[in-house]
Amino acid sequence: MNRVHELIANIDRLTPGESLDVEQLRILTMPGFRSAFQVDDATMASAGAMNLAFGQDSVDGDRVRTRCTTSVLLDEEPIPGWAPLSGYYDTADGRLLQLHCNFDHHAQGAVRRLDCDPNRESVQAAILDWDPVELESALIADGMIAAYLRTLDEWNAHPHALATQDLPLISVERIDDAPPRTTTTTRVLDTSRVLAGPVAGQVFASHGADVLRVGAAHLPSVDLCVMATGAGKRNTHLDLRNHEDRAVMTALLADADVWIDAYRPTALASHGFEPAMLDAGQVAVRLSAFDTIGPWANRRGFDSIIQSTTGIVSAGTEASNSDAPTPLPVQALDYMTGFLAAFAAKRMVDHQRVHGGTWLVEVSLLRTRNWLVSLGGPTTFAPEKPQPSTEHLANFKTDFGMLRVPMPVGGRHDTAPSPLGRHQPQWPPAPDERGG
Repeated sequence: MNRVHELIANIDRLTPGESLDVEQLRILTMPGFRSAFQVDDATMASAGAMNLAFGQDSVDGDRVRTRCTTSVLLDEEPIPGWAPLSGYYDTADGRLLQLHCNFDHHAQGAVRRLDCDPNRESVQAAILDWDPVELESALIADGMIAAYLRTLDEWNAHPHALATQDLPLISVERIDDAPPRTTTTTRVLDTSRVLAGPVAGQVFASHGADVLRVGAAHLPSVDLCVMATGAGKRNTHLDLRNHEDRAVMTALLADADVWIDAYRPTALASHGFEPAMLDAGQVAVRLSAFDTIGPWANRRGFDSIIQSTTGIVSAGTEASNSDAPTPLPVQALDYMTGFLAAFAAKRMVDHQRVHGGTWLVEVSLLRTRNWLVSLGGPTTFAPEKPQPSTEHLANFKTDFGMLRVPMPVGGRHDTAPSPLGRHQPQWPPAPDERGG
């Protein structure tokens, strides 16, 4: 058993039930990621565990690499991944601060706090007038997204790091009793945005599940991620601020087998939607950035923000002897967390159909980060941008235009990505097959 198999076996032990036959998994290639950390092993282990859970006996590193690049072409042109104000800025102490401004209101909020013009030059000049840690705190208090680039040692001593360092990669909790379900098609209610949550939902879609993504017309989205993670799904809009749409959401959730909640913790709970309201026998997956315990519990965040905050970018920069900030070669925390969420949810769906129960799965970008760092590093490396394999890209004629997107790591895309809000908020008619 090689290291990837050993890691998969360790992941599998985090879920109840009969163990997967890990040694049957064939590793066809490795992704070839260059990093200060063990990104190859970690991405392959999370993808391999996921494939095994969904009944596939192989995992292809070329396909994993292509999927993790989020490579999307619209009418042969790449979709921008970052908004103009997103990125790293020099600070008065000679360090760096990252702003995440891919949502317009985050860019506007940062400019408002800095009291400057909305361009990089003005933002940079204004940041130099601040103590960077105080600015990070002020922006976070405003509901914006920012990260002071800490070292690994600085993060390890941080109160939130100490509070979360012993969390398992995946938590599984039986939150109620319920008889086994007998549904044959898995219905997945995907309440998520951006990347990790949508990746988990798309994994189910690529293996034949009925996945309905629920968002809201008034909430911003990232076009790149909508296109990269939309294949195989239906998607609808509901405004949970009004009673009628909350009633529709309640009905949708009642008829789902799996609920993916990847909004900031407490966001959906503030509208009355939380694991305690699950129907008997359902599996809920709660996916967060900084997790749900500790002094930074429920804090907003994204993959790159976790990397900056917790020392990964600083370590990568030093290990590569680079003049520029050097994060992981791809949004690996997002993809691995999405793969792990899908793995655990599928394991619990299968377990539920034999042993019953209502189940809650918890994962976070921070837990995945801690696991990745625990595998080894930082070690010296030469950075190289990973390239997708053209053979693992799928072409679709869509309402966006001609779209080229990565194929799933396992399974297949049966339908093209579509613009958000395109479908009705309902499940297709189906006989009631539930037991009990």
